[in-house]
Amino acid sequence: MSNFLSSFDISGYGLSAQRTRVNVISSNIANAQTTRTEEGGPYRRREVIFKAINFNDAINTAINSQNSSNKYGDPLDEGQAGRKVNPAIMTVKVDKISRDDSQPKMKYDPTSPDADAKGYVAYPNINPVVEMADLVEATRSYQANVAAFESAKNMATSAISLLQ
Repeated sequence: MSNFLSSFDISGYGLSAQRTRVNVISSNIANAQTTRTEEGGPYRRREVIFKAINFNDAINTAINSQNSSNKYGDPLDEGQAGRKVNPAIMTVKVDKISRDDSQPKMKYDPTSPDADAKGYVAYPNINPVVEMADLVEATRSYQANVAAFESAKNMATSAISLLQ
């Protein structure tokens, strides 16, 4: 049963991370022409930075911090020569959302209220084609996590029905 629960948790981490990525990319696309922000200057592109974490360590830390028994069982399996080895199941989480501080695109438009003294307006350094490609990738990763979650659910349901 612990493997099914781990599968759900791992897919959940992936879903959450990709949802955050889709939201940030959508914000980049929506603000591709924003020349004025509250912080001053044009909108700055944002990017999600992921961090791989050892799922077994993360879940055991959470369980131990709640002072409960290890309901997922011992994550360590017997290895060669009787050693304990950690299978190192990895998952991902959002580490941070970074801001791209590269130079903005300068376009000549002396009629704009955001134009500088020379008539140039600073636009965000956002390439809509790159953002759309990233959005497709994030969407497909999200769909893959949904499919993995559904597969684990179907396997758990089948296993429970076999036990009845």
